[in-house]
Amino acid sequence: MRGRAFLILVVFVGLLLPTPVPAGPAERSVLVLDQSSAGLPFNTAVASAIRSTMNAGSKSPISFFSEHLDANRFFGPEYENDFVQFLKAKYRERHIDAVIVFGVSALDFITRHREQLWPSVPVVFAAIDEATMLRRTLSNNVTGATMQLALQDMVKVARIVMPNLKAVAIVGDPLERQTFFRHFIDELPAVEAQVEIVNLMDLPLADLAKRLAVLPDNTAVLYTGIYFTSDGVSYIPAELTSQIAQWANRPVVVTASSYLNKGAIGGYIVQSHPIGQQAGHMALRILAGESASDIPVAKVPSQLTFDWPALQRWKINESHLPPSAQIVFREPTVWERYSWQIGLVSVVILLQGALILGLLREYRRRRFAEVQSRQSMAELARVMRFSTAGELTALMAHELNQPLGAILTNAETAKVILKSPVPDIAELSEIVEDIWRDDHRAGEVIRRMKSFLKKAPFELKNFDLNDVARETLVVASSLAVGRKVELTHLITQNELPILGDRIQIQQVILNLVVNGIDAMRDAPMESRTISVRTSLTEKFAELSVSDRGPGIPESKLKEVFEPFFTSKAEGMGMGLSIARTIVEAHHGQIWAKNRDHGGASFRVRLPLT
Repeated sequence: MRGRAFLILVVFVGLLLPTPVPAGPAERSVLVLDQSSAGLPFNTAVASAIRSTMNAGSKSPISFFSEHLDANRFFGPEYENDFVQFLKAKYRERHIDAVIVFGVSALDFITRHREQLWPSVPVVFAAIDEATMLRRTLSNNVTGATMQLALQDMVKVARIVMPNLKAVAIVGDPLERQTFFRHFIDELPAVEAQVEIVNLMDLPLADLAKRLAVLPDNTAVLYTGIYFTSDGVSYIPAELTSQIAQWANRPVVVTASSYLNKGAIGGYIVQSHPIGQQAGHMALRILAGESASDIPVAKVPSQLTFDWPALQRWKINESHLPPSAQIVFREPTVWERYSWQIGLVSVVILLQGALILGLLREYRRRRFAEVQSRQSMAELARVMRFSTAGELTALMAHELNQPLGAILTNAETAKVILKSPVPDIAELSEIVEDIWRDDHRAGEVIRRMKSFLKKAPFELKNFDLNDVARETLVVASSLAVGRKVELTHLITQNELPILGDRIQIQQVILNLVVNGIDAMRDAPMESRTISVRTSLTEKFAELSVSDRGPGIPESKLKEVFEPFFTSKAEGMGMGLSIARTIVEAHHGQIWAKNRDHGGASFRVRLPLT
């Protein structure tokens, strides 16, 4: 019983104890030691690339710590000893898994004091030039990535932008005091053998500005970096690039990406992101268990890069640059900036062009059809005029007989007078005057008929509607007399200038008068009256032809203008249809209505010019 009770007690206690939680990945710590001061754009970009690369590739959380040696401004054994004591105190309770050093001064510092600080911690270096590393033997558990940074490369770029290069002016802190460019000292003899070196290092800025403004032809400026001047003022080197480029009367060659877009021409540019990525990948391999000594040193090449605004300033043609060169900060062309908008507009324009061409073609076809229709209409109208003229022939013959008979009588009388011994000259003169008058009368009858029947193309001219109405009434008067119809008119005193074809408008009026005369064929003699009136109505010239016939049935008022509609057994039904076509071709209107006291009235309205 006691054994069973004890077993139950053990199980119960086991249930009360908390369940152990599986341990997560251990946190790792990485220290980035920068040889320069905090806040430098290039160094900050490298550190950012290191962090982002390692965070993206690590399965364990990483804590990053940053320290700045500021070796450009502070140096010496005493300063280093104080800095070592500072680091030892600060990281006494913090385990560091890897140290990433940025720059040769930082590598030298950690090499000298590694045993005091982190004896067994692996080291990854970054941003150290190839020439410097070739002269060194790496300590155990150290690897890293070199950068392409050489004075000869700067001279090479200077020759690209200045083909007849004779001198280079070096601007910056003294080389022996610089951390990134100290190795340029070893290259100076080889460069001096090629071109003259103008030393503009360690000058107060006021003096530097004056010297840069008067550099001789075929000279280029090589800017390394100004951290602080001889008068003790500190600067961020990248921020001075704009000022130096503005002062210089010659192109300025640089080496760091943070120096671009500030007026410098460019150069073999050390890129911050590739350096940071490479160092970050190496540190990840070390944290994963690899020995730093087993990881070979990597080389990060520099890209030959030119600044587009600076190329424009110095009028350097892009074709003179090496094919491998990269051009940055180029103003995008209109096509590059608005390619899809231009493409869309081009498509729209092409479609509009095709539509316009189609419309023009259709317009031409329509115009051609209109011309043919107008010609057909004119021909049909001429046929109708001949039809009307048939009715006028007998009456016109009667009109011609009167002047011709008078001419014959006067001619015979003149013949008798001429046979007399003493001809009466005065009487002969009167006879000749009568003959001329009768001949003119006969000629006028023939002229009116000839004008009415002549074949002429549709021709727009300015004329007065009143004049055409009067001329038409003269032609129609013979028919009215023959049909025993009284033809009255009331012509307005106002001018009615219109633009149109005179003969066709005359035919419209004559067709309306003839239709009115025909409509009163069975009307009593005293009722056979045709009234023609003209008037000015707003901006239109209006003409009306009214008869006193039986009128038009209300249901047929619109049909009377349709082709082949007629109330006459012998009619063709085309007169009013042609009249409407002619009026509409003149942008006018024609309509019919019945009069209150019997008969019909046709009205024509044409626009004034």
